Amino acid sequence: MIRALLSALFVAAVPTLAIASGDGGHEPKWSLTLWGFANFAIFFEIMRRFAWPLIKEYLQDRHDGVVEALEAADRAQQEAERLKAQFEMRMQSLESEAARAREEILELAKTEAERMVEQAEKTAEHIRRDAQLVADQEVARARRSLQEESAELVTKMAAELVSSQVKPEDQERFIADFLSEGREVAR
Repeated sequence: MIRALLSALFVAAVPTLAIASGDGGHEPKWSLTLWGFANFAIFFEIMRRFAWPLIKEYLQDRHDGVVEALEAADRAQQEAERLKAQFEMRMQSLESEAARAREEILELAKTEAERMVEQAEKTAEHIRRDAQLVADQEVARARRSLQEESAELVTKMAAELVSSQVKPEDQERFIADFLSEGREVAR
C-alpha cells in the first residue's frame, strides 16, 4: 500500500514540479507544489476510506464469482465425462445386447421354422391318408357299380339268349325238373 502511495505521489508530483520549475523564466513556487501534494493526499485518503473498500469488495466478489464459475465448469466437465463414459458403456452393452437379441431371434425363427415344417409334414401325411381312403372308397364304389352293371348286363344278355334259344318244349322240361326237385326237397 505504501508502495502504491509513493508511486501515485511520484506521478502527481512530476507534472507539478514541471509546472513549478517553469521554462518561461518564472521561479518555482513551492507553495503550489505543496498544495498539490496536500490535495493528492486528501484525495488519496478519501479514496482509501470510501472507494477502496467498495473496490476491494467488488474485486473479491468478482474473484469469488470467477472461482465459483471455474468450479462449476470443472464439475460440469466431470459430470459430462462421467455421462460420456456411461453412454459409451451403454453403447457397448447395446451392441452386445443387439447381437444377443439377433441370435435369440434367429434361434427362435429356426425353431419355429422346424416346427412349421414338422406340422406341414404331418398335415401332408394326413392329407395323403385321407386321399388314399377316398381313393380306396372310390375304387370300391366303382367296382360295385361295375359289378352291378355287369350283373345287369349278364342277366339281360342271358335273358335274351335264353329267350332266343330256349324253345317251348325246353321250358316245359325245365319246369318239370324244377317241380320234381322241389318235391324231393319237401319230402
